[in-house]
Amino acid sequence: MFRDGDVVPMDASVVRKVLEPHAPYDVSDDEPVEWVRAADGSDAEVYTGHGVYLDRPGPGVLDIIAELASRTGAAIPLLSEPTAIVTGEEGLRHLSEDLRAGAVVVPPALLTGQAIAQVLRPRPEPRQRPMLPPFPYHPDLMTTGSIVAADETCACCGHDQGWIYTGPVHGEDVPEGRLCPYCIAYGTAAKRHGAFFNEVEARRMPEEAAALIRERTPGFATWQDWGWPAHCGDGAEFLGVVGAKELAPHPDPLDHLRLRCAEWGWESGATEEFLAALNKDGQPTAYLFRCRACGTRLAEADFT
Repeated sequence: MFRDGDVVPMDASVVRKVLEPHAPYDVSDDEPVEWVRAADGSDAEVYTGHGVYLDRPGPGVLDIIAELASRTGAAIPLLSEPTAIVTGEEGLRHLSEDLRAGAVVVPPALLTGQAIAQVLRPRPEPRQRPMLPPFPYHPDLMTTGSIVAADETCACCGHDQGWIYTGPVHGEDVPEGRLCPYCIAYGTAAKRHGAFFNEVEARRMPEEAAALIRERTPGFATWQDWGWPAHCGDGAEFLGVVGAKELAPHPDPLDHLRLRCAEWGWESGATEEFLAALNKDGQPTAYLFRCRACGTRLAEADFT
């Protein structure tokens, strides 16, 4: 743990709750956990003091480290270079100056052993592509085409991560070239370049959700700009581009589009003609969303 740049003790009770289930031996009440073994068989010796040090952790042990950092808020210093992984801006603020300059912020919901490995070893092995980070508001990235497999260097981190983002990037200091999904998910592109990927209307959802959609969620190409839909007090999840055929079985998004057309001042005849002409491969085009709470489907549409 860091406080105002100095190392401070971690909560020993939380450390024990995380480590003890992974100890391959009986740990007495008066001694710390000195050895852990993960589900994948990888193990590591544990050294405790002000912080917790796990010696040469394997992939499974990295998951244990991720859980420990998520539950305690502790930073994960990387011994190979002067940098660290932290779970939020508060942790970033308390790092020492030399660690803060190159630190990576990974929210607790995204902090896994795979995320730690990606920071430690950002370039994937030849012909192997690492697991994509989760994007709760854009879950079907491979279906929507916003992320594709590519042997291409990311314009933000400078590494070939095996995947590349194909959607729009907005901001005053947008780098030339395309971005990898990790620089989007971990907020690196937003932090370094002020980049954002989606428009979000103010006060339609909590600020935390709005910031995640705006700065850490891959976008998608549209003809016009409109705010990300919200429902049940949260942002909806994007399912993909659709046309009249794909919308036919779903009355909810069609009714939502009728309301939008009414807001534009359209007569009912013009509205129905427009809905019938929607084409997922052309224009006008519709975009299907789903409420993350109740499952209601929503739709937006635009045209040139």
